[in-house]
Amino acid sequence: MVNETVSHYKILEKIGEGGMGVVYKAHDTRLDRTVALKFLSDSFLENPTIKSRFLHEAKGASAIQHKNITVVHDLDEAEGKSFIVMEYVEGHCLTELAKAGLSLRRILDLAVQITEGLAAAHKSGIVHRDVKSENITVTPDGTVKIMDFGLAKLKGVTQVTGAGTTLGTVAYMSPEQAKGVEVDARTDIFSFGVVLYELLTGQLPFKGEHIGATLFSILNEHPKPPSQLNADVPAELDRIVLRCLAKNRDERYPSADVLLIELVAFKEGIRTPSSPSAPATPPVPSHRPKKFVLPSLVVTALLGVLVFFFNPLKIQISRDRGAEAYGHSLAVMYFENLTDPADREHTGEMLSNLLITSLSQNSGLEVISRERLYDIQAEMGETKNGTVSPALAGRIAQRAGVTTMLLGSILQTRPNLTVTFRLVDVQTGKIQSSHRLAGFGTEKIFPMVDSMAVLVSKGLDLGPDVLADAKSVTDVTTDSPEAYRSYVEGVELYKKLFLAEARAAFHRAVELDSNFAMAYFRLSLTDEMAARKKVLERAWQLRERVTEQERLQIEAAYANQIEYRPERAAEILEQLIQKHPRHLGAYEHLSHIYQSLGRHEMSVATLLAGLKVDTLAKSLWNLLGYNYAGLNQKRRALETIDRYLRLAPGEPNPYDSKGEIYFVFGDVDSANFWYQKALSLRADFVTTEKVGFNVLLAGRFEEADRYFTRMKASGDRETQEQGEYCRLTILMRQGRLLEARRTMQKQLARHEAEGLAAFLPEDLYCLFNLCYAIGDFPGMLSYAQRYSAWQMKDPTNKFYARHLLAWAHMRNGNRAEAYRLMEELKKDVCGKQPNWQTIFDYSLGILSLEGGDFEAASGHFKKALATQYPNRAPQFAYAVSLLQTGRLSQGIHEMERVTWWTPISTPVLSLNYLPQGVLWPVNSTLAHYWLGTAYEKMGNPERAREEYREFLRIWKAADVDTPELKDARSRLAKLEGLAAK
Repeated sequence: MVNETVSHYKILEKIGEGGMGVVYKAHDTRLDRTVALKFLSDSFLENPTIKSRFLHEAKGASAIQHKNITVVHDLDEAEGKSFIVMEYVEGHCLTELAKAGLSLRRILDLAVQITEGLAAAHKSGIVHRDVKSENITVTPDGTVKIMDFGLAKLKGVTQVTGAGTTLGTVAYMSPEQAKGVEVDARTDIFSFGVVLYELLTGQLPFKGEHIGATLFSILNEHPKPPSQLNADVPAELDRIVLRCLAKNRDERYPSADVLLIELVAFKEGIRTPSSPSAPATPPVPSHRPKKFVLPSLVVTALLGVLVFFFNPLKIQISRDRGAEAYGHSLAVMYFENLTDPADREHTGEMLSNLLITSLSQNSGLEVISRERLYDIQAEMGETKNGTVSPALAGRIAQRAGVTTMLLGSILQTRPNLTVTFRLVDVQTGKIQSSHRLAGFGTEKIFPMVDSMAVLVSKGLDLGPDVLADAKSVTDVTTDSPEAYRSYVEGVELYKKLFLAEARAAFHRAVELDSNFAMAYFRLSLTDEMAARKKVLERAWQLRERVTEQERLQIEAAYANQIEYRPERAAEILEQLIQKHPRHLGAYEHLSHIYQSLGRHEMSVATLLAGLKVDTLAKSLWNLLGYNYAGLNQKRRALETIDRYLRLAPGEPNPYDSKGEIYFVFGDVDSANFWYQKALSLRADFVTTEKVGFNVLLAGRFEEADRYFTRMKASGDRETQEQGEYCRLTILMRQGRLLEARRTMQKQLARHEAEGLAAFLPEDLYCLFNLCYAIGDFPGMLSYAQRYSAWQMKDPTNKFYARHLLAWAHMRNGNRAEAYRLMEELKKDVCGKQPNWQTIFDYSLGILSLEGGDFEAASGHFKKALATQYPNRAPQFAYAVSLLQTGRLSQGIHEMERVTWWTPISTPVLSLNYLPQGVLWPVNSTLAHYWLGTAYEKMGNPERAREEYREFLRIWKAADVDTPELKDARSRLAKLEGLAAK
């Protein structure tokens, strides 16, 4: 078939052949891309049963959306031949790599990726049944691609000795395949064990002179532990491999997910607790490699993620670590302000935080954070009121698991401060030392803290080296008391997610001290999006003016957000966790990075590891709830958020989070109930926008406007401007698109006149999308060009809106320029950042959709969404592509979710960074039109009429007679005419 053309595919070369089919490299002349075509062998072409199963399996494989599974683009038939169109993957198969020899770390990396791919397939109900080294390719960038899902099931166990079956295939078979009995996902785990054994030893575990001898070996012989053939293999890895190869499938890992946890645990240098294993083997000396950081994920892998898989209803992790105190550990308790019991000027708070920061420089001392102590106090039912009795302080310190606590008081006789403090043994209550410092003015609080740190270090007998190495607290914070006071206020506000007030406090701090590194870093977490990079870069420049823990935080954020190197950021955070396992912020940030990389199981694992360290970490419970929601684990998500709510019943955010969890599962009424709970605690919380959007889609436009007007009344400029954008969504929902554009153009002019540059990119982006919705494609291109020019001012922005320019050129009939821009963009962004790849692939989908190639569009969208959470925001363009390619059930499901989905606060679920995100008020209305067309195709005229009527009702005041409006009126008239007859 080489050099022949089948459909619009030109066959270039034959690249593989098996018992059931043959694979060719081909050129897709329509989309100008290289693909792989998999044909059924001629001997099966007349067998309708085999042909039907072939097509069924290919459809099943195409439903798997995962980076480690080869993408299936299409099913086709030409000249009586059925074939599957797949992505063409360059690289080396594992057979070649096994012969070449790989490092243990590289093998483990490949093993984890293979298992992630199998886990995704099993969750989709697909069992590969032919996992072997030849069917696994590793691309030049190190990505694993599992192939042959389309043919795998055809190689049924009754075909073992049939034509074309090779010895290599038999060598990877499970015992149940060899026996010819029914198989399940555990057969893939066995075959994976064979592959891993081969990678570790260069040999197959089961061998024979002929097929029968190999089958006998699989059924009756136990392989040698890999360590007996490769001394570098640790005993723990022996156990994992041999459990995969257990003859009895009940003794293997119950699922690929559980296997994945153990592999990741081992890869990261984690020892797991004992679990059912393969038959006993002789003891093997341990040749454990250097630990690969992240030791605290031991809890994740076992305590945490085993809970995730085996204990869905009882998320219980040890409540406290009081019995686990070890070494030098200290809790700096509250300084009672004798002259200002309410500590209105935060003097006591400043003193405590500065002392913690100073003492945290000591590598031989573990200092418990203030947040941890507050959380323990709240869990004990004690309110934070500025004073804590010695007895209560002792109970808090015991719960924190520390050996020593520091109690103190402040006597303020302006302008002087007198501080008294004592070190107390937590277990015995014995005072170890007591001190009194006087004669320091309020402006001398920093030298006072330095003196206190010296006295504490001596009292704890930390040694002379600690004292010599310690920096003055001004060298790692600020020398401005007022700047630090603002910083402390900002941190407290940020914990409660009062972001506007926190942002203002951090701004005051850097205005008072332009070298305050941590204030810049905190500002990067709260500032307007356009300004975040700038302040983060400033924090990075000043990173030597912070403690080691804080420096690693800043460097990780810089690697992720400025250098766009998430893997490097993860390494830094793993280092931080290894050195400071109680640094809870590191777990949170690492979880976010794993989310961005599409490694959702590792995101969950990281959070559970942090919660093992501190079960009172509110932010980790919150983020874990969203992870479970994204993974479609509704019950776990709600139980987890309830844990968060019990820890912070007086804060609005837990109620807001619970509302969002209900929302992503489609329960909008329950979402609104919990949103209102949040607003009852704080009327101007971020929940205001979400409630406004929900009542907007319910058609209560005046009520929505009241919520958005409330945002405009905020004292925070960013919230005010967001209120303006929100009011614009009312016009968009009503189809008053020309009026919306005029309003937006006025807003752009106002921002330009007032010098509010931070808001200009969003103005231009909105206008670009509005022109598209109106059908003004020259205007669309003009705004895309202006938006791109603005983005080019940021040297770290590798896109500078070229994907939007390409879209605009496509709509203006310049297809060549559109694809030229995308080819240029591909060189700059692909393979460098997961989200970049997602945006690129999604944009290709939009171009294909605009060009009328709906099958290609569907493939691009599917690839873009493959690494996202299963329970993600619905995508309008993807839904259109599904309907246009005849995948009606799937398309209707996606489109129906478009009708009620509104933006939420979680980017990994809302995907608001994808093109068309701003058009959700328009698309949620157009969705009814498309549902009408789908129901017509399905022969359900009654449902079609309902959808057309709803579409026309919502857009009854539309000021643009769009093609959809015209077509809906025409279709409805025909359907009503038929109904009348």
